[in-house]
Amino acid sequence: MTEKFDIIVVGAGILGVASAYYLQKNNPNKSILLVDSQPDAGQANTAMSAAAIRNMFSSSTNQLLTDTSIDFFRHIQEDLDFDLTLHFCGYLWLLSERQFKEPSVQTWMQRMEANNIAYRVIEKSELQKLIPGLVTDFSGDEEAELMNLNNVDYALFGAECGVLDPSLLVQFYKDEFLKLTKVKPRFNLHVEQLLLEAQPGLGLPGEPLVWQNKLVTGIKTKQGEIHADKIVVAVGPWTNTLLDPVGIPSYVKAKKRQLFMVAASDHQPLEEILFAKGFSKTGFIPFTILPSGGVYLRGVPEEKSFWIGCADKVGRTYKYTMEEDDYNAERAYYEQSVYPVLSKYFPAFSNARPGNMWAGDYAYSVDAIPLVYEHSGVIVVTGASGSGIMKADALGRITDALYRGESEAELYGGRKMSSKALGLVNRDVEVESVLI
Repeated sequence: MTEKFDIIVVGAGILGVASAYYLQKNNPNKSILLVDSQPDAGQANTAMSAAAIRNMFSSSTNQLLTDTSIDFFRHIQEDLDFDLTLHFCGYLWLLSERQFKEPSVQTWMQRMEANNIAYRVIEKSELQKLIPGLVTDFSGDEEAELMNLNNVDYALFGAECGVLDPSLLVQFYKDEFLKLTKVKPRFNLHVEQLLLEAQPGLGLPGEPLVWQNKLVTGIKTKQGEIHADKIVVAVGPWTNTLLDPVGIPSYVKAKKRQLFMVAASDHQPLEEILFAKGFSKTGFIPFTILPSGGVYLRGVPEEKSFWIGCADKVGRTYKYTMEEDDYNAERAYYEQSVYPVLSKYFPAFSNARPGNMWAGDYAYSVDAIPLVYEHSGVIVVTGASGSGIMKADALGRITDALYRGESEAELYGGRKMSSKALGLVNRDVEVESVLI
């Protein structure tokens, strides 16, 4: 069976559902089919994230994408009365004196000031009062020196950052999309490949040939071919599996991130860290990034626990495709890589072991800035580099503007961005240096 739609959106993670919503909202007469291999929207890598949101980036591009998206999320919860369990607990970057004085960090602060991104510098003496049990000085600790651990001398704190529930955010966009369409999304539908055809087709063997014009006209599934005038590919770490066979470039690779849940209940020192009250009205610790190893922790007061995370570093394999085992966190990764760093900075975590753990992949771009571009009938939305949730609203609006041929996308709050700034040809971005 062959079917035809105006647009097919492949991938119903947060970037896919946001794109589908804005495409349908601004193109009400278009038929848009949303497809995903999972049983429902947002059940793959979106669900496996730490679900934190921040506008504290070093590039003006990422600052704009996240700041406007976070403003819209606040609007969803406070004005539209759709609870995202959005908490502005803040982000806390712990830094050594050397790190704090690095040119990249100084540039980071200057750009935040220039773009009205709220933050403040916290010195060690105040940090020691705000976070009980934080070790800030490893002088004379040979083991810490062997582990290349940095002291804590400063912190950068962003109050307009926090956490939310990604499943609820996906639900909002999905619900709003469904209100606008009669086309039912198709889940449990695996897209095997994109269909690339010669334009016009001449019926020659081996078409499309190198000298012919080519266009992606649909998708192939086990249930048959489905055609559309435009295909939107928003599949994150699977981007290359669809684009590579038809020769469309993407310039992204997949990195694995792992999260480990450690309970704080019935352990007073951990509860004191969890409910550090001096940072925000939420009354719990900010999303905190340690100055070594890329280890971070998120407080989850509803379940009296911490989510401890770390993404793959050098020495860990890049992968094009997502395998089933990649959804499984590795206990050895926690015990050998994450735990030694965590317990050095917070001795209260000594002997604490995860009660639950999970993992996922994300699409990492060469400059850590997302990609939104059109090529051969495909609009590609990828490369969010681990921060897709916090950029989703802006990227959905940019995808729609690109589809409609608008030179600019209007983001929430009236700020604008070139619809081609995140493209491959006329890319106009700053390299992002503040990654986790």
